[in-house]
Amino acid sequence: MKKTLFVLLTIMLAVPTVVTAQHQATIGLSITDPRGEFDRNTDTGFGFTGSYLYALTPNRSFAIGATGTLQTYGSVDRRAALSGTIPDITVDVETDNQTFFLQGLLQLKAPTGVVQPYIQGSGGFGWFFTTTSIDDPLTNVTVLSDTNQNDWTWIWGGGGGLMIRVYEGQPRPGFSGGQLSEGARDPVRAYIDLGARYVRGNEVEYLREGSLVTDDGEFNIDRRLARSEIELIQYQIAVTFEF
Repeated sequence: MKKTLFVLLTIMLAVPTVVTAQHQATIGLSITDPRGEFDRNTDTGFGFTGSYLYALTPNRSFAIGATGTLQTYGSVDRRAALSGTIPDITVDVETDNQTFFLQGLLQLKAPTGVVQPYIQGSGGFGWFFTTTSIDDPLTNVTVLSDTNQNDWTWIWGGGGGLMIRVYEGQPRPGFSGGQLSEGARDPVRAYIDLGARYVRGNEVEYLREGSLVTDDGEFNIDRRLARSEIELIQYQIAVTFEF
C-alpha cells in the first residue's frame, strides 16, 4: 500500500503540464452514515459541505486547505403551551440535533483529464449541539431560541473521490513580461465532485433525536445524554471550481 501511494505521488508530481490554476473551491450536499456505537444513538445526517484548497505544485496535484460541514442528524417539531401560566396559548417548537465539522485538508489528485481521481487526509474538530427554537407561524422567523446542550471532540479521517469536468472556459488574459498576454492564465473549470470520507473521533456527549422532552413533558438533559466515540462515513455530491 505504501509503495503504491509513493508511486502515485511520484507520477502526479512528475507529469509535465503548464497548468497554473491554484485555487479550488467546493460546495455541495453531504450525507453521513453513522457506524458502531454512534449509529445506535443517531440517524443518518443531512446537510451542506464546503472546502477551499490551494495548490502547492504547478500541476495542481498536491494541495492544502480546509473543509467544513454542517449537518442535522435529528429534528423534532411539536406544539406546546407558551408557558405553564398561559396554557391556552400554544406555539410551534422545533428541536434540532446538529453537528459541525471543521478540518484541515490535504489532497493528492490527478493533474489532468476529464475525470480526475483524488485522495484526501483530514483532521480537526467536531462540534455537537442541540438547539430549540420558537418560530413565528406567519413569517417563519425565529423569535426565540436556546442551545440546550453542546460538546466537541477531535476528529480525523481520510477518503477520496472523482472530479468529473463539466465546463472549461476560455483562457483568461494575464500579464507576461509586463505585456498583456492571452492564455497567460488558466480558464475557470467546473467539476461534479463525488467523494466519501471516513471520519473517527474521540468520545463526545450529545442528545439523541426526540430525547430532550418525553411525551409527558419531562425535561432532564443530564439523564438523556448519550456518550460515545465518533465513527462515520461522510458522502458528498458537490460542485468544484478551479480558478
